[in-house]
Amino acid sequence: MIAGGAIGGAVAVGKAVQGGSNAPIKIAIVGCGRRARELADAVWAVDDEAVQLVGLADYFPSQTQSLYRSLKGRYGGQITANCVRSGGADCLNPILDSDADIVYVTTPPVDRPDCFRKIVEAGKHAFLEKPLAADAAGVLQSIDTAEQANAAGLTVHVGFQRRYDHRYQDVIERVRNGAVGTPVFARAFCNAGSLRPPTRAGNESDADFQRRNWNHFQWTGGDFLVEQHVAGLDVIRWALDQAPFVAQGQGGWGTFDTAEHPSLQPDRSGEVFDHHTVEFEFTTGAVLMSQCRRVAKSWNNTSEHVHGTLGRADLSAGKIYSLDGNLVWQSDRPSSLKTATVEQQRAFLGSIRRGAAENQVESAAASTLMAMLGHQATRTGKRLQMLKWINEAKFHLQQSSARG
Repeated sequence: MIAGGAIGGAVAVGKAVQGGSNAPIKIAIVGCGRRARELADAVWAVDDEAVQLVGLADYFPSQTQSLYRSLKGRYGGQITANCVRSGGADCLNPILDSDADIVYVTTPPVDRPDCFRKIVEAGKHAFLEKPLAADAAGVLQSIDTAEQANAAGLTVHVGFQRRYDHRYQDVIERVRNGAVGTPVFARAFCNAGSLRPPTRAGNESDADFQRRNWNHFQWTGGDFLVEQHVAGLDVIRWALDQAPFVAQGQGGWGTFDTAEHPSLQPDRSGEVFDHHTVEFEFTTGAVLMSQCRRVAKSWNNTSEHVHGTLGRADLSAGKIYSLDGNLVWQSDRPSSLKTATVEQQRAFLGSIRRGAAENQVESAAASTLMAMLGHQATRTGKRLQMLKWINEAKFHLQQSSARG
């Protein structure tokens, strides 16, 4: 319903690996920060696959060089001698001209829709980090691009790695098979310490300062409810097998010491909140209470829970309880985000190797838009309907396109 059927229908035969079925899969990475390092480690942890790095790119050239040195020191045998290293606003172009089969997109969210479009136009498979974009217009653009990827037989995965976590798979299968009865209420938490204060590099422009510190600004990162808590919201949507139709909530700055953050202006209207609480309603009558916070010296917790007519499930712990609070089942499957990231890379690379194209954008779009709906509710203080809000976003996107 959210994607409007844009990605429905048969997928074309998957695009083959360059050089033949036994050739190494060649990868490139655009966006050379922490997440790029984690994904590179996961790729080379897939022990039954041959992968070569052929390109790195980042808006900031120093980031490109830093990642290259780090990977060269650990995986030198898997990096080609002529590995592309590019920087600047057009850093993606040399990657598109390379012989990469796959491009990993770990840029700030604001850049992901355009990168995705160009990658698909270049005929390359894509791995997109979550969320898909920093705003609803970017998500809608990604849905259109995903349709083009389908037609070209390109595999597209999105970094919701918890869906590859064995414990989550175990407990959610039981929830969806009725272990807690009919779900009526859910809780999702993403509470952690404060964000690292933004830093300014020399005499850089305000635009570069904001891009470098992208998780402090809405236009670049979409706020941490969208950029981080989207993972927990995706888990709830997965467990309930539906998306919400309405949301209302509140958020703001609970604590903010300008002495600790001198680089930010006193007017905080354009910056990210440090806490959000959102109530999502589903058409079945189920309600999700979502809480996320980035505040020091507070209760830290990241977990998801589903309450039903017969009991409740702690999804992150892999436990199911009866209504009277007794533990009735516990998963014996291991749980690790690092392992889940490796398992997703195994599935992603395997899809390309087999020529069985997979496209995860529609599901990722539903979760990203869910997070954005909650964020918009906290920023406006209004009770917002999903479809009405999306249609308004579509209208503004069409108007923007018409203006060129």
